[in-house]
Amino acid sequence: MIVEYIRYRIPDAARRGRFEDSYAVAARQLDLAPECLGYELTRGVEEPDRYILRIEWTSVPDHPPFLDAVRPYIGDIEEMKHYERTPVLSGPEAGHTTARPETLAEAIGGTEVLRRLSETFYEAVLADPLLAPVFADFTRAHVEHVAVWLAEVFGGPTRFTDELGGHQALLRSHLGLSITEEQRLRWMELMTVAVAKELPDDALVRRRVIEYFDWGTRIARDVSADPKGTDLGDPGPTPRWGWHGLA
Repeated sequence: MIVEYIRYRIPDAARRGRFEDSYAVAARQLDLAPECLGYELTRGVEEPDRYILRIEWTSVPDHPPFLDAVRPYIGDIEEMKHYERTPVLSGPEAGHTTARPETLAEAIGGTEVLRRLSETFYEAVLADPLLAPVFADFTRAHVEHVAVWLAEVFGGPTRFTDELGGHQALLRSHLGLSITEEQRLRWMELMTVAVAKELPDDALVRRRVIEYFDWGTRIARDVSADPKGTDLGDPGPTPRWGWHGLA
């Protein structure tokens, strides 16, 4: 995960009000960006003309159109930098709690919840003009296979490896699909909606799941550019994704 900090200085009090209103508009667009995991705009106490915007991204962003809403304030930016987290942190994301289950699979509710997630997601995908062509060979078995894969990735039973060919089979299923970045981002948008609908109302659980999907869809996009029959070599075991990302 990448944390972006943007520091603003806006001396004029009336203009500060318009600035905050503009960011309220930008925030609604941020909420729709699958790469955005969270944000906060803070105002200085000792120096009320200073603001810090903090945005959590899945990766260093190519800024989406939400910046248009605050474009008049670009000249007020004093600094804009991206940072990576270190192991020094507190709170539930650091694991300082006994209330959370050991695995994401348990926190999500197991394969049954992931099956509902898969059902909801693919219902939207098959109705989407941009993504439906990618799934021209879709069958109902695909829903179950995705649920089983996710359960294993998030620390649950190893059924995908034991019964469905493991990591090699998953990667091979994407060969030749020629997935575009536009399609990947649309995939993320629809999955983000499905996650909000089907997964527990737990911000950290949802964040970690979306982080996995961002990571995984980038790999799928890259693999899909190769023609069918490409030798993938040995990709290793099915990846595991937990409270701190890739295990």
